[in-house]
Amino acid sequence: MSMKNQSGAGLIEALIAILVLSIGLLGMLGMQTAALKYEQTGWIRSSLSTNLASLADRVRSNNGADGAAYSYSQTYSQDRSAIGAGAGYFTPAKNCDTATCSAAELATYDLLMWRRDINNQLPGGSGFVVPTGTKGQDLRFLVTVAWFDKDNVDALGNTVSPPICQANTVGIAARNCCPAALGLPAALSGVRCANLEMVP
Repeated sequence: MSMKNQSGAGLIEALIAILVLSIGLLGMLGMQTAALKYEQTGWIRSSLSTNLASLADRVRSNNGADGAAYSYSQTYSQDRSAIGAGAGYFTPAKNCDTATCSAAELATYDLLMWRRDINNQLPGGSGFVVPTGTKGQDLRFLVTVAWFDKDNVDALGNTVSPPICQANTVGIAARNCCPAALGLPAALSGVRCANLEMVP
């Protein structure tokens, strides 16, 4: 075979090598993106665990407060609108770190500080607490944390509504659905929820 017939073979080999390298780089980029996504999910779950422990410690240390004093509920949209309305939203009426507070005032302060921490740590974060049972007997708190998850999208990239808790929702689904009290599905587009039960 003459040299003339072999001209361009090196160029083809170089192009194939570039193609193989490009595929490898795209695969590495995909792995990096997935790793970042799972890292963010892990960080959020860790933050949820820390915040729940913080609330539990606050409730346990305030023996004089009635269980209903640690109740906070409204829709997610109402809470986020109130948070966005002014910088003073998380400023307590009475700072129990520097002043003497009654058990009820301390409960109000604890809830405000706990919700402030959630807002600071999670994008669009809001915390809700619903007590059930009787203090000293079977008192429990259903704690719901809701936040905006930019990855909560469908195949077309549109944000999707989370599943709403039903009476027959159990198991893992019950931990990750949003209570109906947080609002209609359309108002919760892009939101994720975590439900945890706390026994003080």
